[in-house]
Amino acid sequence: MDLLDAADSTLDTYLAPNGRGELRLRSHFQPIFSLAHRRPVGYEGLIRATRPGGGSVAPLDLLRDAPHGEARTLLDRQCRRLHVRNFLRLDTAHSWLFLNVDPYVASEGRRFGAFFAQMLESSGMPAHRVAIELVETPHEDEESLSAAIEYYRELGCLIVIDDFGAGSSNFDRIWRLKPDIVKIDREMTRRVTVDPLARRMFMGIVAVLHEAGALVCVEGIETEAEALCATAAEADLVQGYYFARPSAERPREQACRELFARLNTAFRAESTRSRDRRGARLEPYFAALSNAARGLQDGADHPQAARTLLGLDCTQRCYLIASDGFQIGANLEAERNVSARNPRLEPMRPTPGTNWQSKAYFRRALCAPGRIQITRPYLSVTGPRLCVTLSLAFQINQELFVLCADLDLRGLDGDDLAYGIDETGVPAPDIAGISDAFARRLHLERVIYRGRAGPGSGELAALSGRPL
Repeated sequence: MDLLDAADSTLDTYLAPNGRGELRLRSHFQPIFSLAHRRPVGYEGLIRATRPGGGSVAPLDLLRDAPHGEARTLLDRQCRRLHVRNFLRLDTAHSWLFLNVDPYVASEGRRFGAFFAQMLESSGMPAHRVAIELVETPHEDEESLSAAIEYYRELGCLIVIDDFGAGSSNFDRIWRLKPDIVKIDREMTRRVTVDPLARRMFMGIVAVLHEAGALVCVEGIETEAEALCATAAEADLVQGYYFARPSAERPREQACRELFARLNTAFRAESTRSRDRRGARLEPYFAALSNAARGLQDGADHPQAARTLLGLDCTQRCYLIASDGFQIGANLEAERNVSARNPRLEPMRPTPGTNWQSKAYFRRALCAPGRIQITRPYLSVTGPRLCVTLSLAFQINQELFVLCADLDLRGLDGDDLAYGIDETGVPAPDIAGISDAFARRLHLERVIYRGRAGPGSGELAALSGRPL
C-alpha cells in the first residue's frame, strides 16, 4: 500500500499477519500538560486496534506480531499517518503531536523508501509541531539510530526519549541523542510516593536532565501524591490518568482549570506544612550552631563551644574549616555516633592536609557570612550514613572561618516522605556582622571564584588560614 497516496478509509484498516484477519485502527490521544501553563501542550498518539467481531488487540501485541522488515515498517508508518490525520482534526493549533517510533523502524526505515517528510508535507503538518518519541527497546546498531534521529531533528521535529530509567533508555542514550524532552519511566513515578530514597533520587534526576538541556516529562501519574512529587521536583510536563485518559476527543477546558486549581492548592498546602516541619526540626540545630560560633568568637575552644550542638539527637559530628578550605583540628564526634569508631572507615578520617574547598557547603558559607547553609542529603565521606550538613561562616579578628555540623538524615526525616532539605541560607542569630571593608574584600573573592576577573579565574582565592 502506498501510504502517501492512501485514502482515509484505507488508513483505518490493517490486515494482520498469520491469517488473523482485518483489524480496525483508531487514534486515541493522551494530553501532555505543562505544569506552568496549566493546559495541554502536546498529545501522544496511541493506536487502538479492534477485531471486526469485537475485542481489542493490545498495541504492543499489534507491533510485536508484525514481522521485522518491510511489514513492520509499513505498519509503523500507517499508524503515524493515521495519527497525523486525526490529530489535525482535533484543531489544536498550538500543541505538539507525540509520535512513538520503534528504534528499529527509525534506523532501518529508509531502506524501504522515503516517507516521513513527504507525509508531513502532504498532510499540511509542520514538522516543528511533531515530537518523535523513541520508545524503550534495545537496538544493536546505535550509530544508525543516531543518524536516523538526526534526520528527524534536521526536519525540525523535537526528539523525545521515552521511559527514561528503564532498559535502554539510560544516560548513554541521553548523551548520544541529545533529546529535547525526556520522559521518566512510570515505575519510577510510582516509587517516589512510597520510598524516601526514590524521591530524593527522582528530584536529582530531574535536575540532571535539565542540566543536560532537556525538558522533563513525568508520565504514568495516577494519583495526586504522584502529581505533587512531580511538581516539587520541578518537572516541566506531566502525563497520566490523573490528568486525562487517552481519548479521541480533546479534554474539556473547564475540567483542566478545576484540576489544576485543586493541584495548586494542595501543593501550596504541602509546601507550607513541609516548611513548618523543617523549621521545627532544624531550629534547635540552627540555634546550637549559632551559639557554637559565638562561643568560638568569645574565645572558647572548639570542644567547649560545640558541646550543646554535639548533644542534640541528630548531630553526628562538627568540624571547623579555615577560609582556605583546610580543616582545623580533628572532627568532634558525637558519643552516639558509632561510625566514628568503625575501623572500616579509617582511610576517610581527616588527616593533616584535608581540604574541603571543593564542597558546596563550604563555598556557599563563604559567600554568605552569618547565614546558615543547608545541603541536600548525601553520604558523608567520613561516615556510612546519609546526612545533611549545616555550615556557617563567621569572623574572628578579621579572619573568616566556617563551622560545620553533619546531621543524621534518618533521625531528621523519620517516616515523613514529604520532608526535603532546602538549600536556602537562613540568618544565624547572635553572629556579629562583618565590616564594610571586609565585605568588599569578600565580594572580590567571590567574583574571582566565579571566574569573572583577573588571574586565578575559576579558582577559589585563598584567604589566610591554618592547615590541620
